[in-house]
Amino acid sequence: MSRSRRHPNRLVRSAVRFFSGLLLLSSLCGPLSSQETPFIRAQALLKQGKAQDALELLLDLHRAQPSDANVCQQIGIAYTKLQNLNEAEKFYREALRLNPQFWAARKNLGTILWFLDRKVESEREFLAVTKVLPADLVPHLYLGLAAYERHDFTRAKMEFERAGTLASSNREVLPAVLESYLATRDVSFPAKVMEQVTGSDEPDPALVLRVGALFLRYREYGRAAVAFEKLVATHNDSAEVWRMLAETYDRQSKPEQAYRAYSRATESDPNSEDNYIAFAEFAYAHGNNDYALQVVARGLQRLPESPGLLFEQGLLWALKGDGSQADNSFKEASRLKPEWNLPLLALGISRLESGDAAQAAALFDKARTANPRDSRAHYLYATALSRKADVISGETRALAIGALHKALEIDPNDARSHALLGQLNLAAGKPDAASLEWETALKIEPENATALYALGLLRRRQGETAEAERLLQTFRRVKRKMPGEEKSLVQILRVAPEKRP
Repeated sequence: MSRSRRHPNRLVRSAVRFFSGLLLLSSLCGPLSSQETPFIRAQALLKQGKAQDALELLLDLHRAQPSDANVCQQIGIAYTKLQNLNEAEKFYREALRLNPQFWAARKNLGTILWFLDRKVESEREFLAVTKVLPADLVPHLYLGLAAYERHDFTRAKMEFERAGTLASSNREVLPAVLESYLATRDVSFPAKVMEQVTGSDEPDPALVLRVGALFLRYREYGRAAVAFEKLVATHNDSAEVWRMLAETYDRQSKPEQAYRAYSRATESDPNSEDNYIAFAEFAYAHGNNDYALQVVARGLQRLPESPGLLFEQGLLWALKGDGSQADNSFKEASRLKPEWNLPLLALGISRLESGDAAQAAALFDKARTANPRDSRAHYLYATALSRKADVISGETRALAIGALHKALEIDPNDARSHALLGQLNLAAGKPDAASLEWETALKIEPENATALYALGLLRRRQGETAEAERLLQTFRRVKRKMPGEEKSLVQILRVAPEKRP
């Protein structure tokens, strides 16, 4: 999410401004106090953007009339405009203490709690408002954003629909609204968004880019292409636009157009490692490893100390079968970025392939320390431990099993970890536990060769001949089309969520 949910506060900033403006006009609760003239003057100052002057007047009023909820509410608004949210919270709460039915103050309290990153409390306040004022648009907007941040897209879409144009016509929240519809596979609103963001002769480039990125992520490639092409046509193109357009064309099976777009991306910003890496991966995916290496080499001419490019170069050399060149690239990437875990994983794989399981385990353990949330590091560490000897000790097996449990805690759908855990359970004399892990692996990845073979042999020993034969026949079919172990292990690194440091 550009991930839109990375900066959620930015999404609602314009909505808050709109909301606060409404409160200045209609936030009173009951008749005004005897200080009506100073109160109205303070409101006028707030409307004029003179929040500090208004605050001084309002604080004088509060000292004279401490039980006036309207004054407390306006002081809260003044502090909000001055971005002193902690003080604003105090006065909104005081207004609600004086009058628990003061819904405007409760909405403002919910707003500043949102900006203070106390989302649960904020949501609670807005829920209270909707029970009494179900037609009020503002609470539904925030409730939609709260659900969106939890990835509860169904609830988010429902709340955004209730927020009406405050959500659907608000450019700040439009990406969140759009993603909620795309994630729930409702294409009615996305079609309207396309008209809204591309129909103008002068579109908002940042908004069109974010919308296009969402369409690309949710495989709406036709709409993504239209969005990016609109940016190109209106001379709002950039290296990022060309790169995303190239990826879109590639997903549409238009390799020639993708090639041209990747070329334009590198021309637009020849100092961006992302451009070279994306272009190289495109070339590799289309069977041209040599050209991929050329692309990376061009990037390294401009960015000779780019860990990301060196790591990509190492992957390409490894996939080409040149372990020595690959190791050199990985070592240099690791030297330049010692805390980055992926070069350590790559070097560990190289040691594992050369038969040095002990050194591989040490490298994988370093990678686990560098990034404890990378499930692959734990899986590969367990793999290396399981290969340290023909018969591993109970202590080593326990370490490997612990690492696999950690890997599965991070990624429960990692079929490799389930398959290896099954092997270790069998070695520990737990065939039922092993069987369960292999069955789980095959549910996730029906062609997992390790699970097919191991479960087939187990079923044969258990006398389930027909099931054993079915599993082993499938294994033989899968085995014929499998890459070598070297490529198989390196491919683990190619699915990295983020290759660059």
